[in-house]
Amino acid sequence: MKINVRYYKTAGITVQVNSDFQMTENTFHPKFKLFQVNGPGKETIVINHHFHSPNLFENSNLIENEIYNKDPWQIFKTKDLWIYKYTPSLTETSGYPVIGVFNNDHTAIKIYAPGIDETRYKKSRFNALTLFNSDQILFSKLLCERKGLILHSNGFDISGNGILLTGKSGAGKSTLSNMLKNKGFTILCDDRMFIRQKEAFYIYGSWCHGTVPDVSANFAPLKAIFFLEQSKYNLIQKINNKNEIFQKLITSVVRPFLGREEWNLTLKTLEALVNSTKCYIIKFDLSGKICDLISELFNNDKNVG
Repeated sequence: MKINVRYYKTAGITVQVNSDFQMTENTFHPKFKLFQVNGPGKETIVINHHFHSPNLFENSNLIENEIYNKDPWQIFKTKDLWIYKYTPSLTETSGYPVIGVFNNDHTAIKIYAPGIDETRYKKSRFNALTLFNSDQILFSKLLCERKGLILHSNGFDISGNGILLTGKSGAGKSTLSNMLKNKGFTILCDDRMFIRQKEAFYIYGSWCHGTVPDVSANFAPLKAIFFLEQSKYNLIQKINNKNEIFQKLITSVVRPFLGREEWNLTLKTLEALVNSTKCYIIKFDLSGKICDLISELFNNDKNVG
């Protein structure tokens, strides 16, 4: 049987997708075209799409390895495998039941979707390469083992400077993001930002966005993190207390299904992020003047970040 292959890349990680069925322009959402590359890279993981049952659950011992069970997820962990069973609820507007069998480091993946025939596969415009509702589970694991993490935040490229906007629900991420977009700045991703430390910390656009489908395949060196507060005036105030920054950021970390070792890696990365990145409180009104203050911050302080 001919295997159909495509490649997609974000955060320096190339995802090779092999499928038993032919992939068309409508198999995946159009956003994936931004991330498509011609071949494998230095760090390549492989996802194989199959369309039959894996018969895993005929093994009664597997049920004893269940570590999570809350709709729509059921998760099992054995010595060598992670098994994710995704069952969309009746209220879901799209999606199919899928079982994913991952090796321990999530670099070799078998996806089983017996409810998807070739006709559906060709036109479903899937939002995730795993065929789940998101690829967040995959990248949470991959990034934590590569000095990275996922942060609930919006990411922007401000003239070559990567910034993150974060804060409590209702703090104004969407409001300020719209202001920045209207100024012509590039949004990398909404609500789920990939962060990775190489020689410095970088932020990456990805296809794992929130409710706003604005994405970019670009990346930028992380120069500042802004914690948002809506106000009747505009102010950017630096935070010097590292412990305060850590406590603010840890509430924004996307919490994957990780063991103790992975969480230790995530916390270590978060500590390095706090120690190397300038952080600010931003208070802003609806006038849009805060965008000019952000631009001035980078123009006046060449050492931001």
